[in-house]
Amino acid sequence: MGGKTWSRQEERFFWKTIVPQSPKAVKPADRIHDWKVCAEIMQREMGVNARRKYSKLMLFEHYFQNVQTGHKSPCAREFVVEHKRELGEFRKRQVLPDSMAEEIPVRSQERMVTLMQREAVMANL
Repeated sequence: MGGKTWSRQEERFFWKTIVPQSPKAVKPADRIHDWKVCAEIMQREMGVNARRKYSKLMLFEHYFQNVQTGHKSPCAREFVVEHKRELGEFRKRQVLPDSMAEEIPVRSQERMVTLMQREAVMANL
């Protein structure tokens, strides 16, 4: 059995302020704080509106439950959807470095191009 449901204010702060600087930030360069520091920031910034004592484990578990298991906290749905969309877009923008591209056999590259062309055709239907 879980604890109290997070409020809309907690969810907004967590997803909009904490996650973007946590170990789960979309961009690796933005991962400037560990979960312990994130918990300290959240505790301090929530102030009198804190509904619980935030810990590194609590923040990680909240993230994990909402993103990895598919369970979405009632007040977090839109934030989780937005975060997952941003993760997907970031991953799509990632390009293999030239050094890695040279290591991929030509046949694999040709298959990738063919698949991408098929996807483009299907998208235009």
